[in-house]
Amino acid sequence: MRRSLSAAVLVVVLAVASSAAFGQEPKLVGEMEAQKIVLDGENHEIAVPADRVYPRDTVEYTLRYRNSGTAPASGVSLVGPIPQGTAFLDESATEVRGATPLFSIDGGKTYREAPVTYVVVNEHGEREIRNATPEMITHVKWMINGALDIGQELTVSYRVQVK
Repeated sequence: MRRSLSAAVLVVVLAVASSAAFGQEPKLVGEMEAQKIVLDGENHEIAVPADRVYPRDTVEYTLRYRNSGTAPASGVSLVGPIPQGTAFLDESATEVRGATPLFSIDGGKTYREAPVTYVVVNEHGEREIRNATPEMITHVKWMINGALDIGQELTVSYRVQVK
């Protein structure tokens, strides 16, 4: 079965300008790219266009954002969704200096560091804390600690597997 992921991708970037005075403003310019990860003849991973994907294919999403404005951008977060019909691949979210990946299991309403936990009531009426599985992850988010300086670029990525 062929699946297209291009229409299923949405990236949310939030920036709060702290230097709007004197005409100085941050300006985030970004892109999100999806590439299918395959093995070459020597078993090395290579990235190819993700025009067509099939069950069990691995797709890597890369988010690149640059502050092309005239002031640092603070309060920046980069969010990548896990498209329907795919499952997040555990430990695939890049860790970059100054931005820790956070994960949501509720459609992007709340985020937590890994391992993400949730509470259920068992058959005895007792509350149990359970670890979320990678299939439960709906979004990955990187909160930038501090500010994205003028001209600074940030690149993050994560992988999913097509169901």
